[in-house]
Amino acid sequence: FQFNTRLYPDFDESTKAAAKAEVFYTVEHLLRHEGSLAALLKSDFIVTNGLLANYYGIEDVIGDEFRPVSFPPDSPRGGLLGMAAILAMGSNGEITSPVERGAWVLRKLLDDPPPPAPPNVPQLTRLSSKKLTTRERLVAHQEQPQCASCHRKIDPIGFGLENFNAVGIWRTTDSYARPGIGREEWTIDPAGAFHNGPSFKTFFELRDLIAARQNEFAHGFAAALTEYALGRPFGFSDEDLAKRLVTEAKAKDFEMRAFIQALVASPEFHR
Repeated sequence: FQFNTRLYPDFDESTKAAAKAEVFYTVEHLLRHEGSLAALLKSDFIVTNGLLANYYGIEDVIGDEFRPVSFPPDSPRGGLLGMAAILAMGSNGEITSPVERGAWVLRKLLDDPPPPAPPNVPQLTRLSSKKLTTRERLVAHQEQPQCASCHRKIDPIGFGLENFNAVGIWRTTDSYARPGIGREEWTIDPAGAFHNGPSFKTFFELRDLIAARQNEFAHGFAAALTEYALGRPFGFSDEDLAKRLVTEAKAKDFEMRAFIQALVASPEFHR
């Protein structure tokens, strides 16, 4: 989708391309330098160039070459959840979508995908005439019984990422305005709790909780890698292979290349 350049003039085509490249260069760096898969959940460096570092507010990075760069300890960068490309996917080009972001984290990082949305789900656009905060809008959406069961699991994680705007820039406030309705501005509250799980007060606490679940992330990664390598959907019969990949990689601190080596050495791959 297209991003609203009037709202986000700094997220131009060059920045968008650099944000996308960050994901690929980070994975490449981890593969080439015996990096751990855990660095995709939380790390003390990013792989960036001067353009993207400037976009993130990280100083003294010059040039077009992507390379590992450290950042201030209070920075929200480091890992997939600090990447503009990942965060931008959880928006519509104008505003953030806590639902999309929360569902992505469950699917891709926690290996716990939410079920598909039921048919005839009421759209959030029905609330567009009301002056509500993002959280109030989604709470109102949960008044529908068919919506509440899934959103209890998805939304708190998405709210925990609300300090990032639609193009991945850190913020502390948000607003909603429509002609004839007025404008509402509020301080972002990222606090929440995993469904039947621990609570968090900030994005940093949320990221730490996700980073602590390396086994779940590793299993999801092993399943996706198996699906790619075997050229077909991952099925129940592949579960033993995925578990073997995780076990072998865990013995090497979840080194990313260990997953690939174990997979290529497996009888399933040879067949």
